[in-house]
Amino acid sequence: MRSLLLLALVSASAYASFDKIKDSIQNPLARGFGDDIAWVKWEDAIETALDTDKPIFLLIHKSWCHACKALKKTFQQSNAKKAFKKLSEHFVMVNTEDDDEPFEEEYRPDGKYIPRLLFLDKNGDLLQEFKNKKAEYKNYAYYYSSPADILNSMKDVLKHFGVDIPEAKRGDKLKPKKPEGKKKEL
Repeated sequence: MRSLLLLALVSASAYASFDKIKDSIQNPLARGFGDDIAWVKWEDAIETALDTDKPIFLLIHKSWCHACKALKKTFQQSNAKKAFKKLSEHFVMVNTEDDDEPFEEEYRPDGKYIPRLLFLDKNGDLLQEFKNKKAEYKNYAYYYSSPADILNSMKDVLKHFGVDIPEAKRGDKLKPKKPEGKKKEL
């Protein structure tokens, strides 16, 4: 019985390791934030942005960070995945982890905390006006814990650059039809 239990534990561990390896092979730059996103290395981001005339989405996080892991998990489980994928097509998407982070002070406008999400123009300059409007911590304006807040900032950046995203527009709210009452006959 013990050997069967041990075999089951080893198999489960190997399967989990295989999934992690498989994910990193599919898209090593995704780091759990979406294999279907066209992530670019930080070193290539500005050149790619200049070539494609797109703003840069710069996610800075650490593999050991609890808040970073929580954000990643929220994204994996949220209904925002489809919208994130669609909006990402209009950005040069950069996902830096651990030592990949840019170390210039420009990319630490209000501190070295993580996770940080910065929006940059195609030259790599920080777009300071695009911060988390609903930030829980006012001293950490580039900290996002909600996919909805990230999507809203992405839409704001695209609007700033005149990019029209039909899928991101919301039509008039549907108004419930009033039930037609019986007409009184005279």
